[in-house]
Amino acid sequence: MKKYMLIIWLLHATLAFSQPNKSVFVHFAFNRYELSTVTRSTLDSLTDSLDLSDRIELHGHCDASGSDAYNIRLSAQRVKAVEQYLLCNGWEKKDIAIVEAHGESMPLNDNISETDRHLNRRVEIRILSGQATTSLKQKLGDSILKTGDNIILPNIHFVGGMHQFLTVSQPALQELLDAMRAYPKLVIRVEGHICCQPGSGDGTDLETGLSNLSEARGKAVMDYLLQNGIAANRISYKGFGHSRPLHPYPEQTERQMTENRRVEIKIISK
Repeated sequence: MKKYMLIIWLLHATLAFSQPNKSVFVHFAFNRYELSTVTRSTLDSLTDSLDLSDRIELHGHCDASGSDAYNIRLSAQRVKAVEQYLLCNGWEKKDIAIVEAHGESMPLNDNISETDRHLNRRVEIRILSGQATTSLKQKLGDSILKTGDNIILPNIHFVGGMHQFLTVSQPALQELLDAMRAYPKLVIRVEGHICCQPGSGDGTDLETGLSNLSEARGKAVMDYLLQNGIAANRISYKGFGHSRPLHPYPEQTERQMTENRRVEIKIISK
């Protein structure tokens, strides 16, 4: 039975990866369905990164420990916990297209090691991207946005291992600058994150040799705003290293690396 379901999963995965939609994964401790602090942070960041036209699917999974019936129940509890968290934090039921529990029938790997089993204990959030886009100004002007919320700046990119901006980041930096000018009472904290490192620590900045790469990248964004006339009392920065990844280590694709290697802004006041 399990061999048959694995074949079904492989066919399903092939079809899924041929589609343009993407997925984010959150993971669970053994035999548990409660959301960890890291999972809650990931769900918060995901919510802030999506457009109003986007919908999602939720798919719950387990590792191979336990019976099929037990794992169906546990994966249902996991996916329900994610759904309830999202609904309590601004999502509407209509925007969650599917909520399904798959038990152990769709593993990402063969469950041999504890790392393998951890990766299989997951809820997959499939993002069904819409066509509409929301500008940073619109997001910041939204009355739903409140103090303490985070917004991902997905198009700010850096040279590998450095805090130097890539040229393609200029439009996103300009958009952030324009938004800060449009809302003169807005106070933010720029938060840097890195990819591709085990554990929660920070990476080495090849420009300085210091182990503060995420912090240096956050500061680079702050410095850009200061150099373009934004008052110093409206901006601060902080680095989080690899402590809040959207995708677990080791990242599986270049897209996952890019999405973990990100800059966010936290609303301090508006």
